[in-house]
Amino acid sequence: MDNKRLVQVHYGNTTIDGAEQIDPALVEATGHAEPTSRVLDGSEDHGYAEEWQEPAVMPDGRPCLRMYLFDDDEVCEEEAENYPWDDDHVKRIVLLD
Repeated sequence: MDNKRLVQVHYGNTTIDGAEQIDPALVEATGHAEPTSRVLDGSEDHGYAEEWQEPAVMPDGRPCLRMYLFDDDEVCEEEAENYPWDDDHVKRIVLLD
């Protein structure tokens, strides 16, 4: 049985029923992640401390962003280079035009 984790692929940074999904391991990073400074309190991502976006490309060549979410325990007194930059922290993939 295949236990790959799937995340949503969409043009927005919110969950949309019926959106395409992909294993984040298949989405290749093409640049460095940067914080989004998006206010997470009150959003569907409430409870996370920080959101970061990383330029990437889909397997079919579409440009996108890998969206990472980190909780307080993961960012507390840590330098960003020490954050857990892994596929388990990718919340969704945001497509770019």
